[in-house]
Amino acid sequence: ATYLPTPLELPGVRLTDQNSQPFVTSELEDRFTFVFFGFTHCPDICPLTLQVLADTIDNLREHQIEQPDVLFVSVDPARDTPERMQRYLGNFSSEFAGVTGPDNALATLTSTLGVVVERHQHSDEKAYNVTHSPTVFLVGPEAELIAVFSSPREAQTIASDFLLVRQRYFSERRESAATS
Repeated sequence: ATYLPTPLELPGVRLTDQNSQPFVTSELEDRFTFVFFGFTHCPDICPLTLQVLADTIDNLREHQIEQPDVLFVSVDPARDTPERMQRYLGNFSSEFAGVTGPDNALATLTSTLGVVVERHQHSDEKAYNVTHSPTVFLVGPEAELIAVFSSPREAQTIASDFLLVRQRYFSERRESAATS
């Protein structure tokens, strides 16, 4: 993981979750969340990454800490309905959450985080593919980006890096509170 010494505040965007409920990025406060951008028709990167994140959470269960959440952000709102996201994420973990929203809201979030998303139309007008950054982001308890996990990834590595990032995060918060 790459730890960000200066956290990046997430923009306040409104999306819809896999239960058709409104979701705003401020809901990420008070816990750690792995955030991954993808789409349910993805043939490779998304299912592999979501399985690695499921295995990561399993690896972290042995530690006496509050488990991080996993948030899947679909960059394909035309096809990824709440129902489809719910079924798709259920293949990996019933605890995973999914959100999507209008292109402009997604663009605000992806541009802030540097996520590249491109839609590639095939010769068939209805067929297209979406390419996207394979990065996993870690959002901290203040709804700020605090670390980035680049490819390739393994569950055990992400779990151990998460523990180090978490420890550093809380240590820096304690030091900051002590000097205030």
